[in-house]
Amino acid sequence: MKYSLKQRLTVSYIIIVIASIGFAILFANVGIKNQFKRYAIQKQEKETAEIVNLIQLKYEEEGGFSSHYLDLIGMNALQNGMTVVIKDTGNKTVWSAYEHNNGLCQAMIQNMTVNMSSYSNKWDGKYEERTYTLKLKNSEIGVLTTGFMGPYYFNDEELIFIKALNSILLFTGAASLLLAFALGIIMSARLSSPLTKISEKALALAKGEYRGRITEEVNTREIKILADTMNQLSEALSDKDRLRKQLTQDVAHELRTPLTSVQGHMEAMLDGVWELSTERLESCYEEILRIKKLIGSIEDLSVIEDKNIILHLEKFEFQKLAGRMIHNYENDIVEKNMTIRLNVPMSSEGVKEDLLYADKDKICQVLNNLLSNAVKYSDRGAEINITFVKEEKQAVIRVTDTGMGIAEADLPHIFERFYRADKSRNRNTGGAGIGLAITEAIIKAHGGSITVKSKYGEGTEFTITLPQV
Repeated sequence: MKYSLKQRLTVSYIIIVIASIGFAILFANVGIKNQFKRYAIQKQEKETAEIVNLIQLKYEEEGGFSSHYLDLIGMNALQNGMTVVIKDTGNKTVWSAYEHNNGLCQAMIQNMTVNMSSYSNKWDGKYEERTYTLKLKNSEIGVLTTGFMGPYYFNDEELIFIKALNSILLFTGAASLLLAFALGIIMSARLSSPLTKISEKALALAKGEYRGRITEEVNTREIKILADTMNQLSEALSDKDRLRKQLTQDVAHELRTPLTSVQGHMEAMLDGVWELSTERLESCYEEILRIKKLIGSIEDLSVIEDKNIILHLEKFEFQKLAGRMIHNYENDIVEKNMTIRLNVPMSSEGVKEDLLYADKDKICQVLNNLLSNAVKYSDRGAEINITFVKEEKQAVIRVTDTGMGIAEADLPHIFERFYRADKSRNRNTGGAGIGLAITEAIIKAHGGSITVKSKYGEGTEFTITLPQV
């Protein structure tokens, strides 16, 4: 038989509470019993000492033993559950509770035996006697013998108190169980409700339903963390699903355009609308090369993102690499009247500190992507700055331009595959939108990071951080 989470939590909570209350009542009961035992023994010893002192005091006042005060002392002791026998120095009985009222003594002993047996079936007490020497100014005047139920006993009032206390404990335990049952239902509901929501959300995620979020208030820290994590997972899967759909659309768009162009050219030439010429064949060939290049870029990205990239790490001069990359864009820079600067730090001895430990070809690909974007998305007269610095055990490369910048809404997505701020996908302003995704993958493969800051209409800054040995 299967039980719900709420039922299991309720039962577990009640079992724990029952066990806790049971142990608490047991320990309290045992503690009270032990405390009353000590109390009974100490009370008996105290009463015996008081009888001894009183007899010695009266003996001194009366000038000897007198039945007048001995009757009062003996009967008072008998009422407190103690028999008294007093003898003088000649071993002659001066006063005896048994001689004074033997029937009362036997009834008292019998009553105490019944009371203690009703109190506990493990009580193994018996009638005991103790002897005390009576003295007056260090001179012996007689002997006192006391009889009582040992090692301890409780009188009627004490037994009533103990039974009432036990009843209170039982009542408290029963009330606590009822309260625990009610609280168990409430607490289990508060715990199981968000967990049920989380499990339902997990099943929804497994079915591909990513939209819903867990909005229920949760006071338990661990469950709140789990709920927040589930919401984050839902958000991430939703983004992945969006990117997957977008990827399909973007790949289809990127392939459709050149294929449609090639198809149009071929149909026109086959139908005799256009004359078959070298120029038209070259145009078709260029479109085919564009498709091949796109497929190659997708393959490169797939290899890099699958962590199958092999890095050939070496130390090389960053300035030489960057200078060669800048030279490749010299025509575009001159045509747009742009200014490009390469900033490399110098040591105190005048030596350039531009050694970079990385995969030279991959960093070349990164710089090529960043410079290409900076040139394409900058107007005439713009400035491009490439800065290289060493900070502790890392190298920092910054590529800054004063171009058109990136809109705030586009910034979180620019490293996504096929994402382009230019929704029209104009060939004059860029390719398929894979370059920055490849750039990020290469930097992460090096164990580094790449970030971007931009303000639309003012410019963009990419910052690359690479660990160094």
